[in-house]
This record gives sequence, C-alpha cells and structure tokens, in this order.
Amino acid sequence: MERLTYESPQALDQHWIVDSEKDEGNPDPIRDFPREQVAHEFGYYASVRWDVISLIPSGVQSVLEVGCGAGGTGRALKELGIGHTIGLELNPAIAEVARTHYDRLLIGDAETMPMDSIPRQSLDCILYPDVLEHFRDPWLVFERNLDLLRPGGYVVASIPNVRYYRAVKGLVLRGEWEYQDAGILDRGHLRFFTLKSILRLFEENGLTILTLKANTRGSHLLKLANWMSLNRLAPFLVKQYVVLGRKDDRGPLSGLHRWP
Repeated sequence: MERLTYESPQALDQHWIVDSEKDEGNPDPIRDFPREQVAHEFGYYASVRWDVISLIPSGVQSVLEVGCGAGGTGRALKELGIGHTIGLELNPAIAEVARTHYDRLLIGDAETMPMDSIPRQSLDCILYPDVLEHFRDPWLVFERNLDLLRPGGYVVASIPNVRYYRAVKGLVLRGEWEYQDAGILDRGHLRFFTLKSILRLFEENGLTILTLKANTRGSHLLKLANWMSLNRLAPFLVKQYVVLGRKDDRGPLSGLHRWP
C-alpha cells in the first residue's frame, strides 16, 4: 500500500481516489446495480449507502452492518445477491422497520451488547456507515467486531473528516465550536477523526487499507487555490472518507464457521 500523508498530497489524484488494487475490468454486480431502482423509496434512516456498497469486494457473502438504520442498505445488499446479512441498530423503533431487510437483526448498543450470537471469524465483511463517530469508544467497538471477521475479510467504513473547512471555519475565524442538527458537528457525534487517525485506527487493528475515497466539497475558488498550492489544501476540502480495509491475520481456516 502507498502510504498516504498530508506531507505528500500528490498521493491523492485528481479524482480524489487512492486504490492499491488494479481493476481487472470484469463486470461487478455491485457497481453495475441500477441505483435508481431503490434509491427513491428510502428516507433518511433508510437511505442506501452506495458509497459504502461500492467498495464491497466481489465474492462477499456474509455482511454485518453496524448502525443499519431502517435497512435501506441491507435491502440493496440482498438485491445485489449478498447471501447472509446481519443488521445492528440501537433504536428499537427504527430497527423494526429494518427487520424485513436482513436475515438477522440485532437491537442494542454495539459498545456493550454481547456479540456471541455471531460465530467468531464467520463474517466476510463489516460495514460502518457513518456510525463510529457516534460511539463513546469506537476503538473498542472496532476491536470487538473484528473478532467476528474471518481472516482475509473486509471492513468498509465511512467516517467524517473533522478537518473539513466548513467544520473548523467557526473555530478558526470566531473561536466558536457550535454543535448542529446534522453534519460533521452533529450533536450525536462523540468522537472526531482526521485522515491520520482513520489510517491509524485501521492499521493498529491489523487491517491493510486497499482503497481510500474522499468525498470532497468546496467552491471553485477553493479548488483553484488547492490546485495552485499543489494540493496542500486537500485535507480541508474532504468532508468524509470511505475506506476499504482487509484483515491480514491469515491464521488457519479449518474449522471456521461459514454461512450457508
């Protein structure tokens, strides 16, 4: 993997994507799925996270979605042919809406609830769609959940970037840090991440980062200034990072539970 740092901004190309694996050009049912078939049917909690889905590697057949909301992404995963899906949601009322979109639904707090109903090293992929920042201890959640992931399994996480210029503008210019109803300064956000802390979260848990995508925002003037500064403003134009990592603990595969 090419190490990404702010000191080497050229690592982010003009498309704001770093991908350490080459696309072989084969059809991918996830990336080729017609999004308009389902996107119009879902509200906020049932929105389909296509940015997260697009990073799920081909061949994945068992998925845990942490913070599944009302199940929009879960429904899309089933439409795409994922064989076994598990949703985990804190809010019981919202979870009941999601129930029909997953093979199993767990209701509770991912930080404290027992996870022994899922066999160890049984999952192909775990999704965190903008949920880690809501936990008191996201590092503990990450560590606990990775025990459920098979060797060579994948993690896809979408995480807001606290260095985004709109998030820090008030702090830098006016000395204010005001929480909001939505966005990076959402009142429900308990933890904040930068690119470096996201990379550290993955690497310290034995995950090799395969793909890093940056969801960027900014005026044409800001983008021009970034171009003129040789991409040095790039970290401040990124609203959100979406990361694909692979668990590299390749222990013995014999005896591991596999979903039918």
